[in-house]
Amino acid sequence: MKAILIIAHHCILPGAYKGFEGILDKLHHDLPGTRVASTSLLDLENDLRTLLREDVESVTLLPFLLLNGQHTKNDVPRVVAKLQAEYPQIPITLMPCLGDWKEFASMVVDGIRNVQNDFAQSAAGTTSYPNAPQERAHSSSLFSIELNLEGRNVLVVGGGRIALRKVKTLLPTGAHITVVAPQLDPEFTTISSIVLKSRPYEPLDLRGIFMVFICTDKPAVNAQVSNDARARRILVNNACDYLDGDFIVPARMDFGENIAVTVSTQGRAPSLAKKLKQKIQEDWGESLVQVERDFLH
Repeated sequence: MKAILIIAHHCILPGAYKGFEGILDKLHHDLPGTRVASTSLLDLENDLRTLLREDVESVTLLPFLLLNGQHTKNDVPRVVAKLQAEYPQIPITLMPCLGDWKEFASMVVDGIRNVQNDFAQSAAGTTSYPNAPQERAHSSSLFSIELNLEGRNVLVVGGGRIALRKVKTLLPTGAHITVVAPQLDPEFTTISSIVLKSRPYEPLDLRGIFMVFICTDKPAVNAQVSNDARARRILVNNACDYLDGDFIVPARMDFGENIAVTVSTQGRAPSLAKKLKQKIQEDWGESLVQVERDFLH
């Protein structure tokens, strides 16, 4: 299997990787059978080594950078040379940065020409800027699923009560849970089945992670975790901003041994979901348990 590893700048701003993710998606679509991965300049050596340990026959590296500066002339080639020596049987090809592509100038000119044409048409009242950034839609419905997490690696970033509640909901799933935070609620130490890292989050914490829950009260940390995870195509749940995440966790109720009922307000009204959960438990709880008994006997 051939592999492509795209190298991007590290950034903590929300939404910074949107265009980058679009390129990854297109590569996945247009190059079936090729392993497509991404990394940052900070994580290049570790991520490239991890990729080389997999069953790959070659690796092509693309620096997703415009300027042929310190990173592309020295930093990246140094890492490539080091790992090529460690894995001489796997060819590693380093492509030039985007700014050195001969097609790049034409792409820039075409883009500017399109903007100028759109402006001219707008002045004449004939265009609505179809390529302009759009507000994020709030009217779409989320797709509800029940996900099997048994044996999966799940990361919880944050050590407060919100993070603790997330961990407690994850425990019955059989997931391998790791919690990282500079300060941890004392109750975490009573849960023997999880891994605790009492320190600030680091991008390397995402190594091998399937899903991450962001539960801190620090916007800069939340943005960094979100962007780091998306660059690695890891599912994200952001407890502070449901619009930033890939999924939300509905309020869940278990009745008997086989019945699970969930309530969701699409992340827009958590207090209402909590109230609905209480009402269902009070009004229907006994009836649902009896339904199960009648059905099984």
